[in-house]
Amino acid sequence: MTNTRASKKTGRPKRRTQARSVERKRIILDAASELLETTPVGDLSLYQVADLAGIPPSSVYHFFPKINALLSELAEEIFEDFDKTLDEPLNYAEINNWRDITIEVEKRFVEYYRRKKYARDLILGQHLISTISHADYLHDDVLGKRIFGFHERLFVLPPLPADRNIFAIALQIADKIYSISHQEHGNITDTMAEEGQRAAVAYLSCYLPEYLVKKPSALE
Repeated sequence: MTNTRASKKTGRPKRRTQARSVERKRIILDAASELLETTPVGDLSLYQVADLAGIPPSSVYHFFPKINALLSELAEEIFEDFDKTLDEPLNYAEINNWRDITIEVEKRFVEYYRRKKYARDLILGQHLISTISHADYLHDDVLGKRIFGFHERLFVLPPLPADRNIFAIALQIADKIYSISHQEHGNITDTMAEEGQRAAVAYLSCYLPEYLVKKPSALE
């Protein structure tokens, strides 16, 4: 009895249960991402995931009642990876033109997409899930603001539109080209990667002049 009361006070059994729950959820997500490297998104089932994960289907349904819920969770992890892609600092000393920022950022995203087929399928695929598409659209706004921060740190910027995030739109334009490449070739080819960069730069050129003055602090 004493041990039982002590356990209730410390909450240890609950913490162990929560830890097991987090671990099981991780196993499910890892199994799903592994399956999606060879299985089309539209063919994936929760039973397949349960089989590869080595857990009862009921456990998978406990965390993800529908396959779209599982795919949406994977998409959220992709968005977290996108954030990390921008966490690595730019080499400001080697950036002489604002275009260099766009090209570097797009190269990072292409490298990520090329490594993960399921990321290409979920974000660039032909049969997109509406909830994921909307979440991706919203997250592009977050990424665009961060990319604006890169530009603002280095250059003296002209007045930019306040009613739209031009850097987010540039990301979406490049992604459309990557999507075409993924659907036609199964990945992003070198040619289409360059086309994505060109398209993003061309759009931003509507708002940014060819040359921007570098801030004195950026030269330090």
